Amino acid sequence: MDKFQYWMAAGAASSLLLACASAPPPAIKAAEVEQMQCDESTSPAEDAQILATTQVIRSEPIYSNVPSTYGDVEHRVNGAKLLVRPPEGVSAERMTRILQCHSARQLLGQSDRPELANDPYYLPGSWLEIRVTPEDGNFAVTLEADTIGKSLQVYHRAVAYADAHPLASQPAVR
Repeated sequence: MDKFQYWMAAGAASSLLLACASAPPPAIKAAEVEQMQCDESTSPAEDAQILATTQVIRSEPIYSNVPSTYGDVEHRVNGAKLLVRPPEGVSAERMTRILQCHSARQLLGQSDRPELANDPYYLPGSWLEIRVTPEDGNFAVTLEADTIGKSLQVYHRAVAYADAHPLASQPAVR
């Protein structure tokens, strides 16, 4: 084997390894989450009720810093963050499960309810990473996609959702 063939074989092998190490397709990820996370405590009816009554304090983009040419740093939208009022009696862990199950069921076509307008917790054909953490007595819901284009879609949906679900005591702030 000459050097050219060696490097071609090495390149092909490394490409194969990278392909195997990549994330699973969205439907496979959704099926895994649905199987592991979703049970009677996360019913679609409860999902819909919580999503319909969630009050959003504010929405904002999540940025990642990417090195660019000439030593600069480029800020890219990597998703969205919603600061929401916690639903009564719902912990951050339970809220995470509810939102992840909602997203998985929507992606798998297992929801018999119409899609929520500007649903930031679901993006057709894509898996979103969803985390809910306590923040100053509220919940910070982070939503991240795997590409800049999808992240921008998530952010625009989050802004529209926040505008439609403002906290009753104050105007929507972005």
